Parts: sequence; structure tokens; C-alpha cells
Amino acid sequence: MDADRRQYEVRAPVGKGGFGTVYEARLLGEGGFSKRVALKVLRRDLDDAEDIAQRQRDEARILGLIRHRAVVHVDGLVQLNGRWVVVMEFIDGLDLNKIMKQHGRLPSSVAIQVIGEVAGALHVAYHTDGPDGRPLRLLHRDIKPGNITVTTAGEVKVLDFGVARADFDLREAETRSVRFGSMGYMSPERLEGEDLAAGDIYSLGVLLWEMLCGTRFGQTQLARKKQVARVEEQLEVLKGKLENAPEGLVQLVREMLAFFPQDRPTGRDVERRCGELLREVNGPLLRDWSEHEIPRLQHGVQPPEDEEGLTGTILVEGKPDLAAPPAPSASSGGGSPAWTLLKALVVTLLVVLIVVMFAVVGFGGLLLGSMLAR
Repeated sequence: MDADRRQYEVRAPVGKGGFGTVYEARLLGEGGFSKRVALKVLRRDLDDAEDIAQRQRDEARILGLIRHRAVVHVDGLVQLNGRWVVVMEFIDGLDLNKIMKQHGRLPSSVAIQVIGEVAGALHVAYHTDGPDGRPLRLLHRDIKPGNITVTTAGEVKVLDFGVARADFDLREAETRSVRFGSMGYMSPERLEGEDLAAGDIYSLGVLLWEMLCGTRFGQTQLARKKQVARVEEQLEVLKGKLENAPEGLVQLVREMLAFFPQDRPTGRDVERRCGELLREVNGPLLRDWSEHEIPRLQHGVQPPEDEEGLTGTILVEGKPDLAAPPAPSASSGGGSPAWTLLKALVVTLLVVLIVVMFAVVGFGGLLLGSMLAR
């Protein structure tokens, strides 16, 4: 194995989105070293492939700067056949979209712990210093069930920072306010083109309501009176779903869904209040619940199709081909004994011809030198 080129054995696709496919793979290193990883491979047929590729590279650079247990660790970028692939830690779990489709609403204790973890990650991402020493001020901009994964070990992971906005000098892609995001989770001000950290808190409030109620929250209203009335209506639904719901929980959801961004709590405040609420509600701890429920729910999820056809291939950094072809077998034309012998004879003949040519040239030179000497 070339020490300068890492190799990846692709196992199977584990997720698919609008930008590409995520594969489970194994990094193969020197001395039998092996590591389970995830490969995010960009689709070939994207209309705006270069812009998406830039966002993928931005995502890897940004995530390389953030250190939080709920933020996916990125090992780096790999270029294969002119395409950028993000190498990430492998996450053995399910996103909340798949979890809620099968399970329905979640225990209050589980929902509170998930929200607390995500809020803490958003706080760290916003306040982490960039390479220039200034805070990144990272906004995720697409908090929704499909971008939050719960692992079998009870870990929470925030995914898809490729649409994030940050004060980051090394960004390649232009950041636009409303081009990315999911309508049912966008705050009123974000729908009107204003990007603030409070917009992610609003999305997180919608997510908390949905985990507690087991249904979709619905469309955000731009008119203040209509939005406030809708939130209060949905809070009544929440109270009906949860018997003896702590008033602090209902109030937290109300504040996270406040119409004006300045009226919403910060990520750090949400994290702290979730920790306090956990002592008031009865229910399982996230780790205990996940160890039992996530493996059971995984059996009910159909794996995505491998449209790229990479399963079973070896990806090699810097190679011209995305998938390194397997070595030719003895039964194939390229590896038959007769073909191997023929190639050996051709190589031998070329070597002999080169040696003869050098000999002739050398002898001619000696002859010419002798004649001149006379």
C-alpha cells in the first residue's frame, strides 16, 4: 500500500440526501490498521455541482474547528476522480425523522435530553474561535428531525453543516439567507431573510414540540398575531398530550417559539434549563432508552439504494478512478497465463532492443574517436 494514499473499503450506503450519498466504509492503514468511517460522496448529476462541492469543503473545514460531543468529527477531505468526499466519524444510529415515524412521540425525558445536547452544540459552534481568532458565529440554518441523529449509545449528533453560515475567511461558497432550510422549521425573521442565532433556537423549539407531540408543528406565519395565536394553540395541544406537564417545559417551548428573536433564550440558556427540567420529569435516561429502542427501530428501516455503485469497491486517494477496480482474475482475459507470458516476452524484447541500441551507439562512438585520434 502507498503510505501517502489512504484506502477506503466501501461497505454499504447508510444515508442519502439532496447532495449525495453517505457510505459506511473502513479506512485501511499500514500494519493492519483499520477504522470504521463514513464517506459523504457528492452526486455526479447535480446542476449546481461546483457550489455544492464548495459547501462540502466548507463543512469539513468548519467542523474541523469545532469540538463538541454532539458535532460530528471530520477526519478530512479526500479528492477522488475530481470529486470531494468528506471523511467523517461513523454514526451508528437513526435520525429523529426515522425514529418518530416508527415510534411516534418520545418520552419527555428523552426529548429534553436531545434538545439540551443540540442547544449546547449550537452554543459552542457559535462561540468557537476561527483561525483568525474571531468567533465563528456559526448558524446551522437547517435544524430539523432529519439532521439530528441519536446513536445506539445514547449520543446525539448534529448533521449537515454544509448549509451553515459562519464568519469564516476560508469559505468558498457564497452564503445566502433563505436558499437553504426547511420551511416548517424556519423562524419568521429567517423567512424574511434575516439570519440570527435565535433562528436556530426557533427551529429547535419546533423540534422539541414535535418530539413531545409526535406530529408536525406546521407552517410558520409571517404575521405576528397569527403566529402568536398559532403557537398558543399548539401549546394547548402539547398540554393535552402530556399529563401533568411541568409548567417550566411548556414555558420553555413558548419562549423558544417567540415571534421576536430577542425574546428567545440563547443556546446556553436552553441547555441549562433542559438540565433543570430533567429533574422534574419522570422517564428513562437517553442512554438507557437508546440502547433498547434504537437497535429495534433500525430493523424497520430500509437501507438506501446504492445509486453510485460503490459498495464493495476500494477508494484510493489521488487515484484517477473513483473506485479502484479489483485485480484481474486468472479466468479473465487480462490475467490469463498466455496473456501474462506474451506481456513478459514483449517487455523482454524491448529491454534487449534498448541494450543493443546503447551498445551500437557506444561502439560507434569509440570507433569515431579512434579515427579522429589518427
